Amino acid sequence: MKNLSTTGYKKNSPDKDRPYNVIPSGDITMKNVDFPVLGIDNEGNSKLMEPGEDYSFPGNTVLEFKLGTKNKSKIYNKIFKK
Repeated sequence: MKNLSTTGYKKNSPDKDRPYNVIPSGDITMKNVDFPVLGIDNEGNSKLMEPGEDYSFPGNTVLEFKLGTKNKSKIYNKIFKK
């Protein structure tokens, strides 16, 4: 799966500069992340995630977007084949 990441947008992550990351978990921590991130799980649930907080999604994979990312729906459909 393209852009698979276990560290997402954390300050020390090698994936922090990507427009989106695919996290193989429904549990997301925003600790050590400096900016808000939009998360959408494989079941279509979405949350605006704020720095420093922890989040839990019903799905088992979360697509994370930087807020300025374009074509979110197209990327979501490509990743989750909806």
